[in-house]
Amino acid sequence: MSLRRDSTAHVMAPDLDEEDPVLRAFRLAPVVYDEQISDEEREAVAAAADGPCIPGEEVTAEIRRRAEAEGALAEYEEIMRARGRTPSRP
Repeated sequence: MSLRRDSTAHVMAPDLDEEDPVLRAFRLAPVVYDEQISDEEREAVAAAADGPCIPGEEVTAEIRRRAEAEGALAEYEEIMRARGRTPSRP
């Protein structure tokens, strides 16, 4: 798995109640994509897949900077500790 996909997504994932019937129905609902994807869009996706990866540490540091700028640093650090991760420092 690339660094981009294995960065901080798991850190910020919400705790979801597996017994919630609405959540279960939502997860099991079929996904219908009825718009045609153009060749240009396919090429853009393919080009992005081969692009540079962003290390997870850089992503985590950017999320921390944004949380700090928005006054949510305490919440960010709480989430990081709850996930068993050490909050990154700039």
